[in-house]
Amino acid sequence: MAQQLINIGVTADDGTGDTIRGAGIKINSNFTELFARPSVESQFNFIGNEIIATDSNSDIVLSGSGTGSVMITDLTVDGTIRMSDNEIRVNTSNADLVLTANGTGTIQTSVVDVNGGTIDGTVIGATTPAAATFSTLSYDNSALVIDGVTVNDNTISANASNSDLELNASGTGYVNINSISFPNTGGLLNQVLQTDGNGQLAWFTSPVLFDSTLIDDGTATLTGDSSTQDIDSFSASTYRSAKYHIQISDATADRYKLVEANVTHDGSTAYISVTGGASNGAGDGSTIYDSVDISVDVSGGDVRLRGTVNNTNTQVIKFVRRLIKV
Repeated sequence: MAQQLINIGVTADDGTGDTIRGAGIKINSNFTELFARPSVESQFNFIGNEIIATDSNSDIVLSGSGTGSVMITDLTVDGTIRMSDNEIRVNTSNADLVLTANGTGTIQTSVVDVNGGTIDGTVIGATTPAAATFSTLSYDNSALVIDGVTVNDNTISANASNSDLELNASGTGYVNINSISFPNTGGLLNQVLQTDGNGQLAWFTSPVLFDSTLIDDGTATLTGDSSTQDIDSFSASTYRSAKYHIQISDATADRYKLVEANVTHDGSTAYISVTGGASNGAGDGSTIYDSVDISVDVSGGDVRLRGTVNNTNTQVIKFVRRLIKV
């Protein structure tokens, strides 16, 4: 029903207004409709800009209808907490904003962005609070830089000048690369690494390591064009002498020979002695077959072992060399 207004006439007692009884009927009708509304039945006092519940210890509940919401543009709680737009802040100077869950409940957020301050005594991913440590981390779409290490594609490198790249296992653990485990302690002087066949490397004292000598081998192919060609060389300033076991193979002529050669030098001139030749000779070993003449010289600070082929066949030279230091 629409509100019923009392006709009070144009001037006082001009007889054009409602009668006293008619005015009372309108007043009763208005109040009947007003008190029929649930909102009026609630216990509130409206004083100035305050809404006060009249029942002792009762709550004030604001509820939207259906899917509607209670819309408040700016809300201050207890004079201290202010909520405006998407911000919750404290009004009191230097006061903390404390969010506390009930009992064993937790405070949950989908995304956290901490721009400053401290996280003190708080366990994050562990059981005991501890001081956090951080390293510089940067990424430029091509390489990841973590403190002093750069990761680029499939390469990990140290980025500080002349710095080592270190891989360290914890305690007695091993550094494992492609299923090969490296020793977790340093070896003794002149020890080498050997595998146990199952991917574990260990330090080993080799019986063939020497302090003043070096044993290795090599190969060379000489063409049959009568030119003198290099077979091997070594540093004249590091090594004084060398002993060679030289195998000469002339597959074209089916001729094979093994000789020993002793070489030494005085810094400017080299000297050689070739002995102990063994050859298949004419096929039965009765004659010596010399397909290569062996010589030495000093050139560019190196002692060179050289050979000159005596026929037109290619000769394959394989040798074992033991060098003796100066």
